[in-house]
Amino acid sequence: MKRLTLFWTLIAALLLAHQVHLWTTGLPIETDLLTLLPGSDRDTAADAVLHHLSDTASGSLVVLVTAKTKPEALAAATQFATSLHSSRLERIPSTDAQHSLPDELAPWREALLTTTQRERLTTASPDDLTQRALLQLQQPLGARLGDFREDPLQLYPEYLRERAQLTRLRPEGEHLVFETDAGHHVLLRYRVLGGAFSFDGVAHLETALNTAKQSLTDAEVLVAGVPLFAEAAAVQANSEVSTVGTGSLLAILVIMWLAFRSPRPLLLVVLSVGMGTIAGLSATVLLFGKVHLMTLVFGASLVGVAEDYGIHYFTSRQAEPKRDRHELLAHLTPGLFLAVLTSVAGYVMLALAPFPGLRQVAVFSSVGLAAAFVTVLAWFPVLDRGEVKSTSFARKWAATRFPPLSARGLALTLGGLLLITALGFSRIHVQDDVRALQASPQRLIDAQRVVAERIGLPSPAQFFIIRGATEAERLEREEALTAQLDTLIPGRMLVGYDAVSRWVPSPKTQALNRALFARTRQDVLTALADELDDATPLTHETPPLTVADALKTQLGDALRPLWLDDVSVVLLHAPTKDSLPVLATFGALPGVRFVDRTGEISSVLQLWRVGMSQLLGLGYVVVFAALFWRFRGRAWRALLPTLVASGLALGTVGFLGEPLTLFHVLALWLLLGMGVDYGIFLVEHPNDEGEAWLAIGLGAVSTLLSFGLLAVSTTPAIHAFGVTLGVGEIAVWVLSPLCAPRADRAR
Repeated sequence: MKRLTLFWTLIAALLLAHQVHLWTTGLPIETDLLTLLPGSDRDTAADAVLHHLSDTASGSLVVLVTAKTKPEALAAATQFATSLHSSRLERIPSTDAQHSLPDELAPWREALLTTTQRERLTTASPDDLTQRALLQLQQPLGARLGDFREDPLQLYPEYLRERAQLTRLRPEGEHLVFETDAGHHVLLRYRVLGGAFSFDGVAHLETALNTAKQSLTDAEVLVAGVPLFAEAAAVQANSEVSTVGTGSLLAILVIMWLAFRSPRPLLLVVLSVGMGTIAGLSATVLLFGKVHLMTLVFGASLVGVAEDYGIHYFTSRQAEPKRDRHELLAHLTPGLFLAVLTSVAGYVMLALAPFPGLRQVAVFSSVGLAAAFVTVLAWFPVLDRGEVKSTSFARKWAATRFPPLSARGLALTLGGLLLITALGFSRIHVQDDVRALQASPQRLIDAQRVVAERIGLPSPAQFFIIRGATEAERLEREEALTAQLDTLIPGRMLVGYDAVSRWVPSPKTQALNRALFARTRQDVLTALADELDDATPLTHETPPLTVADALKTQLGDALRPLWLDDVSVVLLHAPTKDSLPVLATFGALPGVRFVDRTGEISSVLQLWRVGMSQLLGLGYVVVFAALFWRFRGRAWRALLPTLVASGLALGTVGFLGEPLTLFHVLALWLLLGMGVDYGIFLVEHPNDEGEAWLAIGLGAVSTLLSFGLLAVSTTPAIHAFGVTLGVGEIAVWVLSPLCAPRADRAR
């Protein structure tokens, strides 16, 4: 025992040193809820696109200032930018990507035609084209771009104007402006400096933006961007961590004082919980490099479980004050070890799910529970040197233990509970849509939707990936896809899309454009020979426009994210939900793959909900085997309360009308690991004077407060855990003494 004490003291010193390092250098915290979600069968190219979209979006904000007139909108935008004071935000200058395009793309003007232009040149009569060219000839020289003989129909300026219509934004001084039915809009863009968000419970970004909004009177200001959602999640999680952790700690303080009326048991139990918490946090950071906010929320709830071991020790000391501490602890160790083993098994099973966030929870909680248990074994006999006096509260609580039911009474009770469970099950409906996990403030969701609709922001959740052996093949396949996408725009199933082939046609298309351009130009110039001093066509002998050429122009910043090493990407603007099945059919085109991130994750959620439900049955078999090894024929008495409580928890979800998700199923794993502890303690000590029931009761109150408080969370996944575990823990607490063996039949 002395060796264990010395060894654990050394480990504690290392853990404390690591904690000092973490908190002085900055605890690395992850806020992105998407990291909690599973992977899928996406290829590396899809992952690269997703990472790029995420990195781009995670560091920028878009501000949309709207007024009745353009001057009012411009004045309001200037006032907003002047009034915005935040060291976390930096204005991104507005640039006009089209500004130098006439000069940069002019060498390839003969190869650049829009679909509309090709149709007109193919179907229009020579006389119509000649008349059109004559009108261009009569325009002042300053109104034409280039020499008339080079482009008599001014197809190249028309091409640029049509391509410019791909975005509503127009440069106006230092701003970008556009107009819709809602009024005149000015777009401002900001970069979040450092790429970090607030974890101190204060909405710094939103406060600064709201202060700037208040400086305006007759203008509407909408702000969109991932940083606002991340900050809101951080603020909410900070509040939830404080609520759950504070609630659990207060519960321990109150019930420990009432039960023992001495600071020593209280301090030692807090010590064991504290060691569990810092051990779990250190292990998580060392293994994962950072800790997720959801892990911290669950870490706060760990307080409601880890104190059970210390409480059980002190209730036994209270019942047998004269017994040697080491001897008493040796007597308790088998039951405590089995309780730790089953609890850790419940958390470890979470690691089987493909969720990085839940794996963090599994590591944090498993290591934390084990550390709390070792703290009791190593330090309590050494530090607990005084007497633990009996109190009236402890005696009264111990006397309230429900008597075990007879076989008939137990059968009737279980039958009634089974009926209630069945009624609840009949009302259960399943929800696997990942969008159901969204818990962002509605004001942010509404602003994001309106801004996306007005500007036409690309969707990060749905896009196409195009492969090809050569650049030419890639561009040809992209053109085949965009031809299909064009059919969805008139019906508003799609606002638009971003594609490299819109600016860089395939070599095959460029050759066709050149031939059509040259033939039409020759026909027009021949028809207007009498009007011209020289009707000799001016031509440009240039090789086909390549993606590399386009990337060197002002288009480079816009095209570079769409053209990766092995694939090209087509981003979709505001696809409707009804368009998704149609878009999926386009993925059957050669070399084309439709990536629906939302659909993929939802499918995986369904797969793992079913899989983890089936695996839960195996988990009960494994736990029963461990219990049978210890209790033999009495093993069912330790496990049955948890099994019944699991059914009641799911039935309650049905009665509440909440959708059943994977996270309810995962919560049942935790209930299996924690709830069986109550049965273990009562079966392990059937002949005691009530100290096991006192320990269970004291631990159950704090556990219920900690996990029950999770139910108030606005994060659906955490809320699901809270409801399931709250109801389940109450049921286990009540049912465990009813299923326990009678003292006269314990052996």
